[in-house]
Amino acid sequence: MPDARVTVTVTVHGPDPLSRAGVVRHLQHQPSVELVDRPCPFGDEPRGAVAIMLAERLDDRAGAELRRLVRGGRQRVVLIAGELRETELMAVMEYGVQVVLWQHRTTPKRLLRAVHRAARAGRGTPCGVDRRL
Repeated sequence: MPDARVTVTVTVHGPDPLSRAGVVRHLQHQPSVELVDRPCPFGDEPRGAVAIMLAERLDDRAGAELRRLVRGGRQRVVLIAGELRETELMAVMEYGVQVVLWQHRTTPKRLLRAVHRAARAGRGTPCGVDRRL
């Protein structure tokens, strides 16, 4: 269970405003989460900050955004994916994404746990996937 005494700074990214709003709605009343509308300039993210990326599929645009979010190593990334093939999942792991959640299985409780797990993860920690392909 997440530690309510630890506050995690979170940004939400993705092309669909309704999906972003849904994630924000689930996290906005959590005392252990501080939602930030705009990400900090590159390299200024607080250590342990978490970026949540929403992507239906891992296309070129989503892949580029994931690599940009992971670059620098100060913020951790949680990917909420609609569909990933095995090769795409391997690519996500290579990018350095800390946690992958499947969109159809994501609940507020799982999302909060994923945010805290990602915030605690070290830079070489293997990717946590909530269910095998």
